[in-house]
Amino acid sequence: MQTPDGAWRVEVVRRGTTRWYRIVHGDDVLDWLSIAAVERVLDEGGVDRRTLVEVDPPYRPPQSSTSAVRGR
Repeated sequence: MQTPDGAWRVEVVRRGTTRWYRIVHGDDVLDWLSIAAVERVLDEGGVDRRTLVEVDPPYRPPQSSTSAVRGR
């Protein structure tokens, strides 16, 4: 989700059975956040959470464990 102007973006990150949130604002990235922390950061930033719109997730190519081991 993001603000209509794209200035703030909230991403859900999943790895295995673990899920957390990430906020991207300009060059700042806040990672490993709980939903309560996301709400607090957005509130402190003056973002009205009701204005957030759904967007497609950013493309991140999958990492192969084989490639990482071989140094590719």
